[in-house]
Amino acid sequence: VNYAVAIIEEKTVKEVQAEKRENVLERYNNYKKNGLIEFCTFHQSYGYEEFIEGIKPKIENGNVLYKVQDGVFKGFCKEEQSKESRNKVFIIDEINRGNISKIFGELITLIEDNKRIGACEAMQVRLSYSGEKFGVPKNVYLLGTMNTADRSIALIDTALRRRFKFVEMQPNVELLNGIEVEGVKIKDMLEVINKRIELLYDREHTIGHSFFMGLSNASTIADLVEIFECNVIPLLKEYFYNDYERIAAVLGDDLKYQPITMSASDTQTIEQLKMSNEIICSVLHVPSF
Repeated sequence: VNYAVAIIEEKTVKEVQAEKRENVLERYNNYKKNGLIEFCTFHQSYGYEEFIEGIKPKIENGNVLYKVQDGVFKGFCKEEQSKESRNKVFIIDEINRGNISKIFGELITLIEDNKRIGACEAMQVRLSYSGEKFGVPKNVYLLGTMNTADRSIALIDTALRRRFKFVEMQPNVELLNGIEVEGVKIKDMLEVINKRIELLYDREHTIGHSFFMGLSNASTIADLVEIFECNVIPLLKEYFYNDYERIAAVLGDDLKYQPITMSASDTQTIEQLKMSNEIICSVLHVPSF
């Protein structure tokens, strides 16, 4: 949201981040409504036909006709070509989950800065389905998001890597500053947990702040327990392949429990690792409630 608004308004991201979140979000939604922002999500069955163009069946007078239909990105660019104006942003969520070469096709060349319409080496290609000449306008920005903890990250095409700038988005614990749940400072707690994960695994697998954004000073330990039981502990179990010794080390190595000797099949395992106030307190080394 911040990046898209910054691009359209020709501001820096820091300028946008300094504003009230609700104001930025309102403008973002208005830009989407007015066609300045488009959004799609890549997945394994997403293809060129949905993104650029493809042949789609259509029933007219009881007959099935096959017509060439514009994909979401081509349609977005064609709208822009008809009315050159301000910056526009096309957002691709989970960009690493799609088959990049299959989806982008000729676009791999056309999205380069110097190949855009109006650039010094502007290029257009003739599309295979419609036969139309197509190019990408200079003021259409592509914004992709992906999770580097995803195993599918390896599928990112090298050609695409060369065409995008990569900006790392680490968990921002500052957004949790001031939130205290029955004596537990959420910012400090997440900071400690992530330092331990970084030490025991790597920095790519640290816990995101978004899990805790719904908490407030009015929240209870039960709310925090639910976040750990439903989100954090299952994630840690996946990261560490049910290695309870390391999971215990992340949550607090002064636990009363001894999950180190347990096997994954032990019926007590999940019960002993369920979030309790002793575990929460051990993370921050504060007395139990």
